[in-house]
Amino acid sequence: MNRCIRIDCFQSTVNYRKPMAVEVGESFRLPPYSTVIGFVHNACGFTSYHPMDVSIQGTYHTIISDMYTRYFMGISYSADRHQYKVPNAKGGFDGITRGLGYNELLTEVKLVIHIMPQEQDFDIVLEGLKTPKCYPSLGRYEDMLRIDKVSVVEIEPASEFILSYDAYVPEYITDELEEKEYGNNCTRYTLNKTYTIDKKRLCRVWDKVKVYHYTKDSIMLLDKPVAYKEKDSDIGVFFA
Repeated sequence: MNRCIRIDCFQSTVNYRKPMAVEVGESFRLPPYSTVIGFVHNACGFTSYHPMDVSIQGTYHTIISDMYTRYFMGISYSADRHQYKVPNAKGGFDGITRGLGYNELLTEVKLVIHIMPQEQDFDIVLEGLKTPKCYPSLGRYEDMLRIDKVSVVEIEPASEFILSYDAYVPEYITDELEEKEYGNNCTRYTLNKTYTIDKKRLCRVWDKVKVYHYTKDSIMLLDKPVAYKEKDSDIGVFFA
């Protein structure tokens, strides 16, 4: 397939929470693949997983700190130390303590997302993004997403890029870099993409993608054309 769906969108404030962030709700600088795939599935009304590849790029203005009410629970109730109580499975009560938490918020986030669904899903995904079945959000449920444009773009293999935005570049692409010294303009992440349910442990088992987060204006020269670019704009497309 030599075409994909491009989404141009905007968020005034957002938190793409890092899974291991506890004391402070740290945020990724771009949404992870799992977050974007979940948004697409909700917009289209899918109730089971539909395979798709995703490329994520964007910019933000600054980072601010946001305070919120946080609840701590899971300890036996004591009237001296807990403000609330809830029944537990043992017939007693667990205590709940109310306190303050802090989140990182990115501001004025502009995103360019490319979606490559399977051919039989292409028109369904395109229509779902143009007329979402629920209000669009990305990150937390309250982080509303303004979709400015949904378009179909033609793409072609390419090996030379000057990044127009910050971007996630999967490891299978960076392995083809002519210069293996990655420098200070990128950060390595292992991001969630899809999951299966472990029925014995009743938990999600994530399939992860190794990527580098490159900053805007980075120059990439590849030995092989394993990535793509838009034919009309020369914007790189790095599917995972």
